Amino acid sequence: MIPSAEIRTELSARVLRSVAEIWQISSEWHDLFHRCRATAFQSPDWLLPWIEVFSPQEMVFVEVRCANQLVAIAPLLIYGRDSERVLAFMGGGVSDYLDVLVDPNFESQAISEIIRVVLKAPEGWTVLDLTDLPSHSALLSIPFLQRLTREHDSCSLLHLPNTREGLLHLFSKRQRANLRNAHSRLARAGDSQFEIATKETLSAVLEDLFSLHSNRWSEQGESGVLNDERVRAFHRACAPALLQSRLLHLARLRLANRSIAVIYSLSFHETVYCYLQGFDPEFGFLSPGTQLMFSVMSDALTRGVQEFDFLRGQEAYKRHWRAENKPTFRVQLTRAALAAV
Repeated sequence: MIPSAEIRTELSARVLRSVAEIWQISSEWHDLFHRCRATAFQSPDWLLPWIEVFSPQEMVFVEVRCANQLVAIAPLLIYGRDSERVLAFMGGGVSDYLDVLVDPNFESQAISEIIRVVLKAPEGWTVLDLTDLPSHSALLSIPFLQRLTREHDSCSLLHLPNTREGLLHLFSKRQRANLRNAHSRLARAGDSQFEIATKETLSAVLEDLFSLHSNRWSEQGESGVLNDERVRAFHRACAPALLQSRLLHLARLRLANRSIAVIYSLSFHETVYCYLQGFDPEFGFLSPGTQLMFSVMSDALTRGVQEFDFLRGQEAYKRHWRAENKPTFRVQLTRAALAAV
């Protein structure tokens, strides 16, 4: 039984450089993920499909062990930026939070091992650039890294009330009236249904999301993130495992067998991460996005969720929910500076 205080013991670390090697530790990675304070974006069900779809050319995936137990991973890669070779996290482009995974019993030792190994690795990286770190990242507890930490971006976080009535009162009186009117219009329209995707409906609901999200962005003269076929391929690849692990919640609002809104969220511990959404502007008079969002939040309350994270972006609808800005962080330094610490 590992005690709660950090253990001082000998650790070993190595770099995995092939997809096959990383897949071999996937079961242990799952176990480590559930022992750590992490976001859903550090799950192997999210990052393993990312590796397979986006095929990073220079992986520096560090595993740290205590005896035979996996106690930390740092999923890193190297990419070129101007004249630099940057060591950064995998998962970029589709992940709102990036981080290491470290068993809380081994934080400082494991991070020291990760640093030792990446400095020793033969890969010629020149700059360490770790972005999108959540405030609870174990990296930010290391004193010399704290001094180098800067705010990078921000997400929008809502602390959920305890009741559905409290959720409703996040809105102004006028907004509550608008929501009630939209709900009444939806009821009068008849044959409407709120549903959560199952294994059998997952593919269809995901394709509805792709269509609704892309069409909405096209109307604004922009492409949107889902216009990239590789991004679609990534979500098709990761969705089944995320659903099986109960990390994925894909909610859909249908009217007369026509999908008019879809919300894609991830859930881990006591937080829901509202990742993507799409709605049909033809049915804007029904406020389908707001109604579905309220339904998703109400469902989260029944599951004991305490935080609803709207993730990056400053879209106006987030202000309706009284969400607060929550910064993410960045640690950046040269290889020479890291070696000198």
